[in-house]
Amino acid sequence: MLSVTVPGPVVSVNWLSNQLHNRDADLVVLCASMGNPEKSSVGVPGALLADLDGDFSAPDSPLPHTAPSDVRALFETRGISDGTAVVVYDRFGIMCAPRVWWLAKVAGLDNVAVLDGGLPAWIGAGLEVEPVASPTIRGTITAVGHPELLVGMSGVSRALARSAWEVVDARSAGRFAGVEAEPRPGLKPGHIPGSVNIPFTRVLSNGHMRAPEELADLFRQTVGDARRLTFTCGSGVTACVDALAAECAGYKDVTVYDGSWSEWGSPEAGQPVGP
Repeated sequence: MLSVTVPGPVVSVNWLSNQLHNRDADLVVLCASMGNPEKSSVGVPGALLADLDGDFSAPDSPLPHTAPSDVRALFETRGISDGTAVVVYDRFGIMCAPRVWWLAKVAGLDNVAVLDGGLPAWIGAGLEVEPVASPTIRGTITAVGHPELLVGMSGVSRALARSAWEVVDARSAGRFAGVEAEPRPGLKPGHIPGSVNIPFTRVLSNGHMRAPEELADLFRQTVGDARRLTFTCGSGVTACVDALAAECAGYKDVTVYDGSWSEWGSPEAGQPVGP
């Protein structure tokens, strides 16, 4: 197999198209799905499904989209090994692909990227689409995993207590302020006290990730001099969009709150809520 190295956390459709021309490239493309997987049944040639409503989330968790117990096995069943280049896309542009990208990092993979603009950009470039494929081989991952990239409520509390650490909420401004209804019933309105808000839509422009310098300015305006960031959202999915943007902007110390508002905002959790 020919070794391939992704050039950064986000790759263009032209880069991916060029790599796919070489059938010997050690490259796996994953189609991240959330919602009806049938809507993701056609896409980038050779892509394998990574369904966040299926095996890419814990089946026995009371919370939506939390990480499964054996993240490494997920990627091995898609033919991914330590050196495999992995590119993840979704049908929305950039929305749920970063969650799969983040899970890959949790599994110990570092040669992984998100397709900028996702399937709409691929189709817009006039590139070929095919039905999503089925895995045919199993990979072997021996790299050390990074479970610390996902934190729980205690990790959020520690972040809030430190001056150089910010908790960033990727939900909409209305949900953050508690004036817009939560899509999941039973959750309190509002936000984690002490957190700040960067809606994930603000790090994007027409479905593409904004330029690194623009992202750096956006984060600086919101988090100031903080260099350690913990991201949260509704269920831990769009928090990863902001985490991807932070990495593009040059931040190195980033974590994601796995339970996110589905856990913190639950009355059973008994956590304080900011209006």
